[in-house]
Amino acid sequence: WCFSNARVLYQPTFVPVEYARAVTPTGNDDKGGGLTMLSLFGWTLGGLFVVDWTQSPIGPYREVAVLSGLVARDLSIGAWASHIVVTSADAVESGRDLFGLPTVLGSIDFEGEICDYADYSETSIYDMGTWFMDTLGDIAVALKYASGSAIPGISEPAEVLNKRVSTSPKSSAQEGFIWKGDNDIRVDGWSSWLQLFDANKMNELDTEKNIDKSGGISLPSFSGRLNLGDKKKNTPLLSYPLRIVSARSLRLRPAINTKFASDAIISEELRAVLDGPRAFPCIQIDGVTIVAGKPTQIVS
Repeated sequence: WCFSNARVLYQPTFVPVEYARAVTPTGNDDKGGGLTMLSLFGWTLGGLFVVDWTQSPIGPYREVAVLSGLVARDLSIGAWASHIVVTSADAVESGRDLFGLPTVLGSIDFEGEICDYADYSETSIYDMGTWFMDTLGDIAVALKYASGSAIPGISEPAEVLNKRVSTSPKSSAQEGFIWKGDNDIRVDGWSSWLQLFDANKMNELDTEKNIDKSGGISLPSFSGRLNLGDKKKNTPLLSYPLRIVSARSLRLRPAINTKFASDAIISEELRAVLDGPRAFPCIQIDGVTIVAGKPTQIVS
């Protein structure tokens, strides 16, 4: 399957291993999947993966995938998507039936103008350095809490006690991933994107016959282990190739907050995965072409 002219926003986050394992098929039993969770000091790398698929075999749709952790199988490493919300019924059916993904139908709204991003030409070296050191301090705090060398509200680490007001370059309080429910998300500050080429030329360049599907960056991906309800066993563990063939623009941005609406009803497992500290940088890719290959079953 070829997806062209898409725009992607990936915000990495740190997820406590105990919460990641609750929604990730690790282990070798019927409920598990033979995957190994990769972690350090009790944390694994997850994140939010937001995509506006403008051209796909089933038409345009939007997607928000919650990555619960970094996993490995043999020599392959990939991220596990524990929750995926899409805005098309065809995308739900294709995701589940063809790729073994936990897709559900929901609402994804984009609000506001394009998110600001760090521009080194307009940001002083001092501000960039301060921002980078603040980010390192946030990571250090998370690791100290995880290792037990610091206790929130009782024995705070020096990074918290000495923390100054953040000077994140060009960040905005209006930016954020707003969760109003398990299947209802609003992305503030990302309603438009940078048009680098004429729209007609972009469509001509992105026709499937003009795309070289053999090149690009290959990302091994895992899926499957869907709960079918009345059946005793989950679906098989799958692996499929995912290749980033080309992209017109890639930008590194300040980390974007995950927020919950005041009246939001969120499942405990999902909230636990979403609540982890953000990692720098947030990555935005515009005009990207992605090719997904046929899944194969992994034999335990």
